[in-house]
Amino acid sequence: MKKKIAVCANGWSLDALSDAIKGFKACAKEKDFDIFVFMSFASYSTHQSLMSGELNIYKLMDPSDYDGVVVFSNMLNSDETAVSICKKAKEMKVPVVSIGMEMEGIPSVCVDNAAGMRDIVTHLIEKHNVKKVFYIGGTEDHVDSRERLRITREVMEAHGLKLSDKDVGYGKWSNRRAIDALDDLLKVHKKLPDAIICANDIMALSICTELEKRGVDVPGEVKVTGFDNIETSSIFFPAVTTVQQDYAGIAKRACDIIFDEKKRRRAAVRSVVPTIPVIAESCGCTDNPHYIQLRKLYCKHSFQRDIDSKLLEQNERVMRERISDVSDYRDMKEKLKQHYLRNHQYEGSAFYMVLNNDYFENVMATEEEICAEGLKGVFDVVVAVKNDELIEVDKVKAERLIPAYRKKKNEQHVFYLCPLHYFDNNYGYTVFTDDPYILNESMMYPYLEKMQQSLRLLRVNLRLKLLYDKDPMTGLYNRLGYENKAVPLYQESLKNKSKLTVLFVDINSMKVINDNYGHEQGDVAIKTVASSIADCLQKDWVAVRYGGDEFLLIASDCAKQKAAAIKRRIEERLEQRKAEAGLPYQLTASIGYVTSDPEKRPDADLKDYVKEADSLMYEIKKIVHGE
Repeated sequence: MKKKIAVCANGWSLDALSDAIKGFKACAKEKDFDIFVFMSFASYSTHQSLMSGELNIYKLMDPSDYDGVVVFSNMLNSDETAVSICKKAKEMKVPVVSIGMEMEGIPSVCVDNAAGMRDIVTHLIEKHNVKKVFYIGGTEDHVDSRERLRITREVMEAHGLKLSDKDVGYGKWSNRRAIDALDDLLKVHKKLPDAIICANDIMALSICTELEKRGVDVPGEVKVTGFDNIETSSIFFPAVTTVQQDYAGIAKRACDIIFDEKKRRRAAVRSVVPTIPVIAESCGCTDNPHYIQLRKLYCKHSFQRDIDSKLLEQNERVMRERISDVSDYRDMKEKLKQHYLRNHQYEGSAFYMVLNNDYFENVMATEEEICAEGLKGVFDVVVAVKNDELIEVDKVKAERLIPAYRKKKNEQHVFYLCPLHYFDNNYGYTVFTDDPYILNESMMYPYLEKMQQSLRLLRVNLRLKLLYDKDPMTGLYNRLGYENKAVPLYQESLKNKSKLTVLFVDINSMKVINDNYGHEQGDVAIKTVASSIADCLQKDWVAVRYGGDEFLLIASDCAKQKAAAIKRRIEERLEQRKAEAGLPYQLTASIGYVTSDPEKRPDADLKDYVKEADSLMYEIKKIVHGE
């Protein structure tokens, strides 16, 4: 039977994830399962609420929907989240494997930090006569950071050297924080050491670059090493001496544990995958031609990468421009569908955008109000493009996630699910499929960041447009709203050759109310009539405060018989509201209406029907006033 596994990963570790996906794919072909990768870009150096918005993607994953869960616990940048996912899966009796962190009762597959790290530090001391070392870890409490520090100390002590606490800094796994850590160490020691050992390649690359800016030669004056062996480390100059982790092997080991109950029981304590040292140029070993060949190959492909990067940016600009002036959510959906139908060459074989429609339809509410329940319930499928065709799917339940998803035997797919949010308020997610170019080229974070900025700006624009379009007293549309909402609705009815009704509503004896009861009560009368009209609105109808005490109701797909019923409903609702409010005066309204005829009058404007409805209303008003 076709299976599914969930993988919880972090996008900042794309090199490791890409290698792991190779391992998962090899197992998927053998075991026949689809891979659902829940991916955040949470970072220790990110604003906490932004980090929460990223981490919320894991709450979308219900372990009970999968045959197994693999958590890259050492990479999520949130130990608490990693533990929570693993515990939840265990409680639901779903096979779960932790990659990196050891947890009681949870099978784990760990990287053997010791072997590769020990060889690197030994190499620095014995080959290059290193005596003084700075160690820059990730975070002080991270399992990998602690382990790599422990091994560094052990090897140095075995050679009669010492690494004190004053020689240790923490760069939070990031580039700028690594430079801050280096500056803090230099404030204490006043001079550079023989070598700087970093807990990952990103920090090592940053240190190499910063030292070069300061006129310090690497490796001539200072040796620098990393850990992870990411692609950039091999083409950088100097190529970084580092440690290779076998994440494809780790993924295979995790799959073996998930699908084999006996192995799962045996692995309940710890399964270890070894690491190997990668000796390169940043430690002083500059005689390996392999890195020259890698740089040449990188340069040969640089032109195409540059073109693809520019085309992707162009696609994003076009998307932003298309939705910048949309009139409403429905207009936004249509423009996004058409955009991604034409421009989805970088998102994989299929691309989906799934949103909480209330976030864009109820723009006057705060993000906190709309997103209070998080990513739950039923979502709106805004974009569903597969094999260069639009898939017509309107809704998807949270437990389904992938629109129109079908399990197909002997056909394996990888789905990458990423959050859409404004700070910690999540309003949707995107899905990239199989082998998206932006994942392989590490473009996904800026891509998603720009998408979220565009969607956030769109919501702000819709809110401003609503403020401009709406009458502040009644909440109905004003004259500008009439132009932006009612006129397009009428034009659409002409296009579809459907009838539309215009009702013109005018309050009777408004002057009497103002003169005898004051303008404050006059405002109450206006609000009461407006709310009575609003109570009768159906979806896609438009209600307008057309003048001081004049209102329009534009009802789409509405013939004459239905119009009469609408008129009665408004009158009945007005009577109810008047009684509920206990108004001290008689409050009625004259209503004239006319139904459009697109076949007989294709050249008529909406304003022509408004004038006719106004004339009919006036005839009724004359009778009411006894004229």
